[in-house]
Amino acid sequence: MATSPSPETAAPEAAAPQKPEVPASNSRFARLVAVVIALGVFLYFVPGLFIAYTEDAYVRSDFVAVAPEISGIVETVSVTDDQAVEVGTPLAIIDTRPFQLEVELKQKQVESARAAAKVQKDTEAVLNANLDAAKAGLTLAQREYDRVAALVKDQTLSQEMMDRTTDQRQAASDKVEQAEAQVRVNSGEVTAAQAQVDIAQAQLAIAQYNLSRTRITAPVKGYVTNLSLRPGAYASEGTPLVGIVDDTQWRIIANFKEYVASDLKPGMRAWVWLDSHPWHLFPARVAGIGRGIAREQQAERLLPYVAPTTDWIRLARRMPVTLVLDPRPEGLPLFMGADARVVLFP
Repeated sequence: MATSPSPETAAPEAAAPQKPEVPASNSRFARLVAVVIALGVFLYFVPGLFIAYTEDAYVRSDFVAVAPEISGIVETVSVTDDQAVEVGTPLAIIDTRPFQLEVELKQKQVESARAAAKVQKDTEAVLNANLDAAKAGLTLAQREYDRVAALVKDQTLSQEMMDRTTDQRQAASDKVEQAEAQVRVNSGEVTAAQAQVDIAQAQLAIAQYNLSRTRITAPVKGYVTNLSLRPGAYASEGTPLVGIVDDTQWRIIANFKEYVASDLKPGMRAWVWLDSHPWHLFPARVAGIGRGIAREQQAERLLPYVAPTTDWIRLARRMPVTLVLDPRPEGLPLFMGADARVVLFP
């Protein structure tokens, strides 16, 4: 006979299985992570709509590489490294002796050419006088010919006299032609001699200019940088000897992401943090926005190249934006290549 289970033994079998409870600490952690992610997304995207900021910025000016226009031995160096210079400040002097000798030689050549030209001019005067005399002789011969011809026609004189007079007239005419030919030849020689004078004077002017170029001066106001020039060095034409950082062309180059640069306009107000002067924000304004960059780095280029990577992290393409301090604080020293940070509100 079957027996029914007791209530004590049947209760556990009838009870439904229960889910394990999630600890409250895990739930709070998940919500915290979600909030942090949402806050990160907000801080990454939303502020960019109102604030433009970049740490990829640096100070820049014009660097003037001063090169001589002539070649020679450097005799004197008149500046020191890092020295402040004004426009026209003497930088160096190239040995003047070879150029002074060249000037003296060219002066002698000018004097010689002028003397030769004077001889040709004097000869021209003599030949012109000879031509006038030959023309006068031809006039007299023609008159004698006419007189004799009339007498021969009247049979007062013989034909022999007529022939003699004809020969004299022809001889006088030949003299005129010869004198005219000599005048023409001499005229060409006078022109050539004057051309030699002009050439000699031009060569003298070049020699004098080269002599004046032995004194090298600063073309801009700025600071001599990385000077290694010493007396006795050989200066080659066109090879830079002294580098000067222009103290009048300071600007900040800030590389902004493409979508930020597209919203910027010249004249916008900005604030610049200079690493050379920390804890100071300097007012600035946007002077220009670059319209192109080079995609590949090359030695010689007209388009600027902005590296798309930094510290092994690939960044979005950035466009160079030029800013100037406005106003530049009086006496504020700036350093070419120094780091900067820029913030503005597009």
